[in-house]
Amino acid sequence: MLVRLVYASYATIVMTDADIDAILQKSKANNVTKNISGILMYSDRYFFQCLEGERKDVNKTYLRIATDSRHMKCMQLEYSQVDSRLFSSWSMEYIAFKGVADEMVAKYSENGFFLPYEFTAGQAVAFLTELSQVAAEANMASKKSLFSWLKK
Repeated sequence: MLVRLVYASYATIVMTDADIDAILQKSKANNVTKNISGILMYSDRYFFQCLEGERKDVNKTYLRIATDSRHMKCMQLEYSQVDSRLFSSWSMEYIAFKGVADEMVAKYSENGFFLPYEFTAGQAVAFLTELSQVAAEANMASKKSLFSWLKK
């Protein structure tokens, strides 16, 4: 059974680029072996992550993530069985927002800031769906970084 789990959490410290890179490298290595795909976002100490894969593997991964001391207040925003993945080709992709981001963030937030705890399940999935579509289009248009479109 294919599932999608979306959660938000708050970093216990301000994460550096090196901290995030270490998380990503470990995540990619772990996720490839379990056929888990997804995306990780970080801004102003907020994490927002989507994991997709087989139910057992996603659940085990989330339980491990939820006990990681680098973040707290882990809150599931959405968990459901799905027919297909939004991020099928990414073992774990990353987006960093800095405060007020772009119009897409504003579209899904009340105040224009990236505050994932405020997302409803529907907003979280709609935001992720749009991210996957825009990223796929940007990747096809230019073979640069998947998310170079965010860096204006």
